[in-house]
Amino acid sequence: MRLTAKWVLPVSDPPIENGIVEINGNRITAVGRHGAADIDLGDVVLLPGLINAHCHFDYTHFAGRVPYRGSFTDWIHDIVALKAQQTLPEFSTGIQAGIKLALQTGSTTVVNIESFPELITQIPQTPLRVIWCPELIDLNQIIHVLPVVGGGLSPHAPYTASGALYRQCAQTGRFVTTHVAESFDEDAMFRQAWGPLYDACRSLGRPLTDCGHSGPVELLHNYGVLGTSCLAVHANYLSDSDVQLLAATGTSVVHCPKTHHFFERATAPLMRLLQAGVNVCLGTDSLASNHSLNLFEEMRELARVFPQLLPAQILALATTQAARALKLPLGQIAVGAAADLIAVPVSGHTDPYAAVVFAEKPVTFMMIDGKVVFR
Repeated sequence: MRLTAKWVLPVSDPPIENGIVEINGNRITAVGRHGAADIDLGDVVLLPGLINAHCHFDYTHFAGRVPYRGSFTDWIHDIVALKAQQTLPEFSTGIQAGIKLALQTGSTTVVNIESFPELITQIPQTPLRVIWCPELIDLNQIIHVLPVVGGGLSPHAPYTASGALYRQCAQTGRFVTTHVAESFDEDAMFRQAWGPLYDACRSLGRPLTDCGHSGPVELLHNYGVLGTSCLAVHANYLSDSDVQLLAATGTSVVHCPKTHHFFERATAPLMRLLQAGVNVCLGTDSLASNHSLNLFEEMRELARVFPQLLPAQILALATTQAARALKLPLGQIAVGAAADLIAVPVSGHTDPYAAVVFAEKPVTFMMIDGKVVFR
C-alpha cells in the first residue's frame, strides 16, 4: 500500500512535501517524494501515531469525580475510596471507553497502568497498541507476587511499593514504569520524614525506615530500578543530583502537562531534564486528573508553559522519544518502522510541525500495525 499526503512528517528526518509512504504488511518499506499512490490523503500532514507514555484507563469513568482540594495526600485518599466503590465490570467498561477516546485523538500506542491485572485478558480486542503494566502495591510489607500478564510492570510509587518489590521487578528484565517524585508530600516524606503523606503511611502501618535519608529518585537508584528500561513518571520535585542521576542512568521521564496543571504545581523541571540529556516523553495520566486523553492537548499545554520549545521538539516527546523509552520501532516514518500512522489537516499552516502541535481539526486517518483503523 502506498499513501501520499501534502506533507509526510517522519519526525526523525526533515518533512517531505508531497511525500509518499509505502507499507508492506505491518512495516514501512519506503519513504520518498512523488510517485503513484493507492490512497491520496490530500491536504494533511501524515505522521507517526502518537505514543501516550502514561495512562490509567481504569479511571476513565472518574472524570470530574475526584476534585483536587489542595492536598495531594487527600486526593490519593479520595481516589482510593472511589475505587473501592466500583465493580470489575465498571472498570472494564471504563477501560474500553478510554481506549475509544485514545483512538479518536490520534494515539496509536498507550502505556496503560492496570490496577486489575485479571481484566487484561478480558478486554475485547482493540486495534490500539496497548502496553499493559500491572500496578503493584505492597505498602512496604514485602508481600508480592508478580503477574505474568502485561508488557511491563508498574510498582506504584516509593511510598506504596517496597524496595524488595522494586528489586524483583527490576530483575525480571521487563520494563518498569513508576510514579516518582510526583508531589511535595512525597518529597517531604522521603527527604525529611515529615508531612501528611508520611503521617498517612504511618497510620496504615507502613514501615518508615526508608524515610529521612534521601529523595525518592535516589532511593529507586539504590533499588536498581533506574536505567534504560525504566519510565520515571512525573518527576516533578528533583534536586540537581536527581536530574544528573536520571541522565547518567539513561532513565526516561514521562511528563503529564495537564495533570501537572490540575494539581496546581509550580513549573515542572522539564527544561533542566532536557538540558541534561534526559529522554522525556508525554502522557495524559487519567481522567481523574485530566479532562481528556488527547495528546494534542498535552502538546498545546506544553507549548503554553514552555514557549521556548519548538513544535518539532514538542512532537518528538510524543513520538520518537517515547519510542526510544519503550525500545520499540515506533514513533517515526522510516524504513523498517512499524506502520503506525495518523493524518491531521494542514489547516493553513506552512510549518507541518506547527500544523500537528496546534491541530485545530480531528485526526482524519489512522493506521496501526499496517491496518487502516479509520479514514
